[in-house]
Amino acid sequence: MDLGSRVDTLMDGLTADLKRLTAIPSVAFPGFPAEPVRLAHDLLVDLLRGAGVERVERLDLPDTAPVIVAEVPPPVPDAPTVLLYGHYDVQPPGDESPWLSPPFEPTPVEGGLRARGIADDKSNLIVHLGVLRVYGGRPPTGLRIVLEGQEEYGSAFDDYPPTDPARFACDAMVIADMGNLRPGSPTLTTGLRGASEVVVEVRTLDEPRHSGEFGGAAPRRPARAAEGAGHPARRARGRRRRGPAPRGVERHDIHGGGVPHPGRGP
Repeated sequence: MDLGSRVDTLMDGLTADLKRLTAIPSVAFPGFPAEPVRLAHDLLVDLLRGAGVERVERLDLPDTAPVIVAEVPPPVPDAPTVLLYGHYDVQPPGDESPWLSPPFEPTPVEGGLRARGIADDKSNLIVHLGVLRVYGGRPPTGLRIVLEGQEEYGSAFDDYPPTDPARFACDAMVIADMGNLRPGSPTLTTGLRGASEVVVEVRTLDEPRHSGEFGGAAPRRPARAAEGAGHPARRARGRRRRGPAPRGVERHDIHGGGVPHPGRGP
């Protein structure tokens, strides 16, 4: 049987497992019960073992839902190892009144199923499971499987992998946390716009100073200083160009009196 035919024969079982998984309200946010998150974890462990994965471990970190870490050894020593990632927690459903069906009751719709977390990220977990089943638990590469339990809210796992590189060593990663362009069209996303977090420290005077004497050289308000530092275009627009003196008025630069001229010596 070829690979495509094998996948076709597995689809009904994979769909049934997806329904079981999405029926669990595994919201790992403060104020939500922890029991459903544990149930989703346990179901995935059973599904992985049922697909032929012998080594399945639980990684416990402070204030974090358990992370499932599983491994399938490579079939030959020089075969590559691929890390498969996903997460089994979901966003809270919010106000359920706009939902067309209960958020944790998987409902058939045109092209698939509707439920909270079915796209982000539980259907992608079932993709990993399908890979294992289609190869009978012995794929042509080694596998490391990492299924996080508190991705949506954030956790100690965000900073953990660099502290334990051997556990996550691989030749390639498949981060299954995206969607398809359309149902039935396999989609490989190779890059996304990221996010960055920075801390900007602005130091200014400890007390107000007269704007006429000090305003040009020493910003009094940190917000104004930060705006100038972070937005060169705004800073450029903020400069005032000195125009010609009115008729009958002479303009002279005055230096002295012990007051330094900005950008020059005393």
